[in-house]
Order: sequence, then structure tokens, then C-alpha cells
Amino acid sequence: MLLSFVQWLQFTSFFTALRGSAYVYPIIMSLHMIGIALFGGMVLMTDLRLLGWAMRKRSISDVVDQFRVPKRWGLLLTVTCGILMFGSKAEEYYYNAFFRTKLILLALVLVQELVFNRSVYANPGALDGAPNIPGTAKMASALSLLLWTSIACCGRGIGYIEPPLDKIHAQLLPRSPHEG
Repeated sequence: MLLSFVQWLQFTSFFTALRGSAYVYPIIMSLHMIGIALFGGMVLMTDLRLLGWAMRKRSISDVVDQFRVPKRWGLLLTVTCGILMFGSKAEEYYYNAFFRTKLILLALVLVQELVFNRSVYANPGALDGAPNIPGTAKMASALSLLLWTSIACCGRGIGYIEPPLDKIHAQLLPRSPHEG
């Protein structure tokens, strides 16, 4: 059922046109990378501050609050472009072990966010009042670094797995009997 859905999705006229474009698909890939750089940079700096390894002269709340908006914009750009890239080659991604692992890791990021949201991310000002950075904040940031680094590695790995060509229903036009 899932395979049927991804085949249908990639063969919609929108994603077929996107996949076939000589310029649009590479632009989307480039914007995806820009979003990753923006989002990843903000996550990295926030997590390093929560671990006490960077920007120690700045309050935790100042760092978290100032990076929150650019982090959201980077995430929005990354997710939007990622969905467009997925829809364009959904069947190939369906068979890709790195893509499947990336989805599992993204689900773990959501769990991590739910677990630590109240104690760490929702009220960073409370962390400023503590004599030392609480262990929950350090655990949240270390786990965040691990998960996002793993997601980036899986994302990079996606391009290195060839889809099983005997299973892919790529939209190729059959050769005419008159062609040599």
C-alpha cells in the first residue's frame, strides 16, 4: 500500500514536471542545502551553549531566543525542499535504507523534543538561574547533536544507494520500433 502511494505521488503531474526540469530540481537541492546549513548552524550553536562548550559569556536564554527564529526558517526551508525532493523520486527513496533510517531518526528527534521541551527548551531563562547547567539540558543537547549529525549523515548517504532498477517504475518512454 505504501509503495502504491509513493508511485502515485511521484507520477503526479507536479512531481513529474519537477523531476524533469533541468533547473528547478537542482535549485531545490541547493535550497535544501542552504536550509540545512542555516538550521544546522543554529542547532549546533544552541546545543554547544547548552553543553557549556561555547558562548559561555552569553546567557542560555539569550542564545536560545536569538537563534530560535533563524532556526525555524532554516527548518522550514529544509523540510519544504526535502518534501519536494522526496515527491520527485518517492519510489527511489522508498527502497533507500539511508532514507528509511533518516525517517526513524527524525521520529526520534520529535520524541526528544517532546521529552525535553518543558524542562529545557520552553523556558531557557530558568536555566540561567541555575548555578550549573542542569544535566537534563546537557543530555538534551548531546542527544540533539547525536541525532542531527546522524540525520545529516543519512541524508548524505541517500545519494550513494542505487535504487533497484528491476523494481523502479521510472517514467521512461518506450522506444519506438522505428528507432535504431
